[in-house]
Amino acid sequence: MITKKAEYAIIALADLAALPPDQKTTTREIVARRQIPPNLLAQILPVMREAGWIKSTRGSGGGVYLCKDPAQITLWEVIELIDGPIKITRCLTQSMPCGNKPSCPLRDVWKEAQEKMLQVFEKTTVGELAARIAAAG
Repeated sequence: MITKKAEYAIIALADLAALPPDQKTTTREIVARRQIPPNLLAQILPVMREAGWIKSTRGSGGGVYLCKDPAQITLWEVIELIDGPIKITRCLTQSMPCGNKPSCPLRDVWKEAQEKMLQVFEKTTVGELAARIAAAG
């Protein structure tokens, strides 16, 4: 299941991507613009910094900014960075002990839904979401 933390990470990245290139912003400004709980943003930003997607500087004139092309960051990458492997249901995990696995009528439905969901996440980029933010004004 995709957590709120992953959703907020996507929203924060899209917010940064909607800014002019190399423009810094503060975490307070992100929180105010996107209604992200400050404690969650404080947990998310270091993970994205380690991934090489953002940079931050302290002090006067400091802030947070995107340092990777948002067209090169997919939703799939963000979700997996924050939440780990994406599974639509526990049924699809190898460690799930289920005696019905071989004959379960739902398993193929779950697999197809999983594949289609991942296709959307793999083709949708943070850059596309930033364009939607910009278009919404």
